Amino acid sequence: MVKIYDNYIRGVQYYQYSRVKELLKEGDTLLLKHEKENIYDAFAVEVYYQEYKLGYLPAYENIIIANMLDANVELTTQVSQHNPKDAYQSIAVEVFAELITPTPQLLTTLQNARASDADKCGLTPDDIEQYGHYKA
Repeated sequence: MVKIYDNYIRGVQYYQYSRVKELLKEGDTLLLKHEKENIYDAFAVEVYYQEYKLGYLPAYENIIIANMLDANVELTTQVSQHNPKDAYQSIAVEVFAELITPTPQLLTTLQNARASDADKCGLTPDDIEQYGHYKA
């Protein structure tokens, strides 16, 4: 896993953060949702703790994560900092992603391929030299 994001959630004072702020701690798992219907930001990414909406990722930093969510990239999100006494920077989140996200098509191709079939999979000799042999 690679950390791809770490920053404070915006808008916590407007949502359900106050209902769970005493329960939250660093390392708690959070959920991200791309709110495609948001009329102010087509790339809006909501942040949830269980069923409680905490706020949003900042608008100027959400485009890549929104696109990753749309592509069904598996992201792991957790609380990285929590300071319930700070009304505007009370909770920060960190987001992790796999360095390479396997797709069903890629896994099938790799499971059914041999090193001698590399050219049929779109791999060049340089790819084989750089990445080594196939792993299922």
